[in-house]
Amino acid sequence: MGKLVEATHVTLGGEVGSNDWALPYLDDEFSQYATGLLTRADALLLGRLTYEGLSAAYTRMADEAPVGAPSDFIGRMNSIPKYVASNTLTELTWNARPIDGDVALCVDELKHNAGQNLLKYGNGPLDATLMEHRLIDEFHLFLTPVAIGTGKHLFESIDTAPHLRLVNVTRLDSGVVILVYAPT
Repeated sequence: MGKLVEATHVTLGGEVGSNDWALPYLDDEFSQYATGLLTRADALLLGRLTYEGLSAAYTRMADEAPVGAPSDFIGRMNSIPKYVASNTLTELTWNARPIDGDVALCVDELKHNAGQNLLKYGNGPLDATLMEHRLIDEFHLFLTPVAIGTGKHLFESIDTAPHLRLVNVTRLDSGVVILVYAPT
């Protein structure tokens, strides 16, 4: 059985969403960490907005990427199977399949059938369902040394969140601190 691992960029003020502020911190050290998460995953789990943003970006990057580690990451992002939770999307590309029916039941089944992990990027309404059913096994929060003050906040759409315990801290030279939490 695999784990459901959520990976999310977050500012010092708790903002998530448009990650233009994270771009200067996506250096080689961060890429190694992110590649490790992606390599240990059988598939991606995405909400609609994250799917739309990532599919457009990584499809474009595949044509522009130089040879080397970033292109390996881009290749893996484009080839790995994806499951998308959406009530509005009717056509999916980018090696993606819609989650039909009960999202919690489908994700639980995906976890049980996974040889490795199911990796989820982003933080939004899908998290409410996943957290309500205690399906997220690890949160990898990329705390970025940026102060914005406005925007969507981490776990904004969650009514009640589980208590979390810190299981690992990784400090990157860029100032990013990766906090790994698991539900208690």
